[in-house]
Amino acid sequence: MSLVAETTAASDTAYALRVATAAGVCLALAEWWRLPHANLAVWTTHMVMVSVPFTVFQKGVERIVGRGLGVFAGILIQAAFPNQIVLQLIVEAGLIALAFYIYFAGRFAYTALNAGLYLAAILQFARSDPDQALPYGIEVLTAVTLGVVVADVVNWLAGKERKLTITAGTTPLLPVRLDWLNRATMLCVTAMLTQLAARWLDLPATQAVISVMVLTVAADIQGVLLKGKLRLLGAVLGSAWALFALLILTQIDHFPLLLVLVFFGMFLAAYLAKTGGRYAYAGVQMGLVLPLIVVVPSEEFGTLTGAYQRMQGVVSALAITIAVAALWPRFELKS
Repeated sequence: MSLVAETTAASDTAYALRVATAAGVCLALAEWWRLPHANLAVWTTHMVMVSVPFTVFQKGVERIVGRGLGVFAGILIQAAFPNQIVLQLIVEAGLIALAFYIYFAGRFAYTALNAGLYLAAILQFARSDPDQALPYGIEVLTAVTLGVVVADVVNWLAGKERKLTITAGTTPLLPVRLDWLNRATMLCVTAMLTQLAARWLDLPATQAVISVMVLTVAADIQGVLLKGKLRLLGAVLGSAWALFALLILTQIDHFPLLLVLVFFGMFLAAYLAKTGGRYAYAGVQMGLVLPLIVVVPSEEFGTLTGAYQRMQGVVSALAITIAVAALWPRFELKS
């Protein structure tokens, strides 16, 4: 092996170790503080440290701000239009279209993506349990903030980021670009249809809507299909490691052992995300699904409900996204 290859391999390994360390520290803190959404905190460390467009710091800030805006907007809509589903859907659709217009413009794109995702997610929750929407939103933001802070601290201690800078992007939002508006509207329609289909078919609506939004931001049909396949592959890989962990933990139920198993699983996910080439996105998804299954309340421990719901969401989102994209005007069918 050449010196360059050895250096690259060592760098990739060190990167994966940083991500896994952050996930492990976050899990320990979440357990110590008894956070109700510990798995969200753990996978947040993973998500802000992999596939970084600018810096881990910026991605973390945008994740907190975007999700905060989505939660706030969703609770406000529920409070303003209680029991008026049609009005809620109209306002939700308009805000999602706006969020994704900003996303396609590339101005704080990750903030806009998270705002759209969590607007839809909090409204789904609020419609089923409106009294708990605000406490749920606060719990979610607490978990996300913990994950971001731990990721930043670990990265800083490793000497990887010293400057806390934010890059907004330079593309102007105005005058209105019809191609961005067209794609944002298509995404909005797809998300609304997914919500209706999920309710009708009794599927996990939140997972399906989130999958729709993540898939539809791909540039074309081929991109949608590839991203959908990799999301499923990541779910399978995360479930496989989770099953391995569960088999051990059912015999030796100790938190330190859980910590070790999560650490190594997140290491593998981060390493795949770093070195996997066209399969790198599967590593991103593996690092999301693994804590979704093993970092759960005791009454849910030992089940694959989270992975199963995610797979259902991806499959239903793929079907609806392809159907809408095939009929939608001026959507690129080829790269």
